[in-house]
Amino acid sequence: MKKLATLLSVPVVLLVAWGGSSWYVGQKTEASLKQFIEQQNQASAESSIKQELVSYEKTAFGAKAVTKLSASVPPFSELGDIQFINDISNGPVLLGGGSAVQFGSARIDTKLDMEALDETHRKWLTAAFEGKAPLEGHTVIGFGGATHYNFSTNPLKLDQDGTTAVVEGITLSGTSASDKTGDISLRAGKVEVKEAATQFTMPSLQLDGDITGMIGGQVLGKFDLKAPGVSILAEGTTVPVSFDLALQSDSGIIDNAASGKMAIQAANIQGVNDVVNKVNYTMDIHDMDVAGLEEIGKLQAELQSVQNQMVWSADATETPEGQQKQQELMTKLTETGGKIVDTLFRKVLKTDKSRLHTTLLAEGSKGKLNADIDLTYTGKEAPDMMDLASYGANDWAKMLKGKVMLDADKGLLPTGTEMMLTPLSAQGLIKLEGEKIKSNIDLAGDNVTLNGKQMSFDELLKMLVPPGIDDAMTDGSEDMGIPEDLMKKIEVEGITPEIIQLLEESDDVPKETVELMKQLQQMQQQMDDGKTPATEPAAAPAPEGTKE
Repeated sequence: MKKLATLLSVPVVLLVAWGGSSWYVGQKTEASLKQFIEQQNQASAESSIKQELVSYEKTAFGAKAVTKLSASVPPFSELGDIQFINDISNGPVLLGGGSAVQFGSARIDTKLDMEALDETHRKWLTAAFEGKAPLEGHTVIGFGGATHYNFSTNPLKLDQDGTTAVVEGITLSGTSASDKTGDISLRAGKVEVKEAATQFTMPSLQLDGDITGMIGGQVLGKFDLKAPGVSILAEGTTVPVSFDLALQSDSGIIDNAASGKMAIQAANIQGVNDVVNKVNYTMDIHDMDVAGLEEIGKLQAELQSVQNQMVWSADATETPEGQQKQQELMTKLTETGGKIVDTLFRKVLKTDKSRLHTTLLAEGSKGKLNADIDLTYTGKEAPDMMDLASYGANDWAKMLKGKVMLDADKGLLPTGTEMMLTPLSAQGLIKLEGEKIKSNIDLAGDNVTLNGKQMSFDELLKMLVPPGIDDAMTDGSEDMGIPEDLMKKIEVEGITPEIIQLLEESDDVPKETVELMKQLQQMQQQMDDGKTPATEPAAAPAPEGTKE
């Protein structure tokens, strides 16, 4: 009898031990969930999409959490807040969930909260997904805080207002560690959208990624995307354009500097009269300061937040309070924009190291095209906003060096465009060598060599810009609406209260210009008081000639 009691006590002890450990682990789950949501919000800050933990109700062996997804920018903002129900099972032993026994802190089973939707959206989703759950998700939180997730959507079919759409299903899975590293996998079935005169079809999509970190909301790592057989029928055409799309990216950090490369390929192109059958584009960015990029990311998130709050409508500005609110937002927008420019030059770009290199290769049955742009930042001193306001073409040219190259076959050009080559050749922008089109530009500060001919950067710029536009680029007064006499007065006296008053009284100066000039005056006053743009809000660029 004693032995029997001992044997019977074993499962009881195990059950108590499992219940106790489950209770202890459950205390950690809420904190882990909040941390995960915070990480996701940091990653999606610039997209204006935000997650929020609405409620968390604990049970004996788990919890029920309600999370909310909201967006402040169309088209997602038009859907309103979207809630999800998360049924949480505490570890350490996790059973069910469509998989074998798992071990971890908790498992979260997620589904869309259909009851929280308004009736219109609920009926729309019910019809589109034919009564099935739009979304199903399973996430396991490990003991160290790492998560393993798998989300999938059921097939969607839509026929509304002359548009039919089919999405066979999407599956997103991967891992996410506490240090924001992990892997990601996305699989999508056929996606097809049809209207009366247009059609888009993507038979499948596959994305695999290895996430190695994050800078300022931008994900680092290696990613590989494939979407074969993409087909687009544009309005007014009878033959669709089809191609196999591929994209790769690789980014990382070495010695506190971020570098990255992106490559896009479109192969087996059909439906463009054999003009082009393959296109490859690459972009390399080298040596951007990590701390500066982190700061830029935060400023961009602030900028996006301000833009989301700005509502330009009669209702928003018909009251003094509404006008004041919009004015404050405009001021904040200007200041944040100025800070981004200031941070870019002072903290992100590295002299003689920061580099941008892009290439474009195109092939067709009648020839090839090769374009190459390789530029390096050479700025010695970080200009403040007042300096930038008065920069001319040659001032900007001193900030970079590099080469621009073009080598193309005439046969690759669309029919009817060859006549455009003669004036470009006469001007010296290109060289015609038989069936070849070539151009080489060497940039070395304000000294430029165009196809063997030396000139200033300003001269090159005037050759590239159509007649009539170059004057506007070198004289900002036309764009800003500032009369010539006032502009000359600004050049001599600077931006004084008297100048601001004259700008306000002028019928020719837009209100936006007056506001920008006020911000510049404030910044100028801060500098006179011994403050610097690096520590005080900066203003947006003003027209050339406003430097005191």
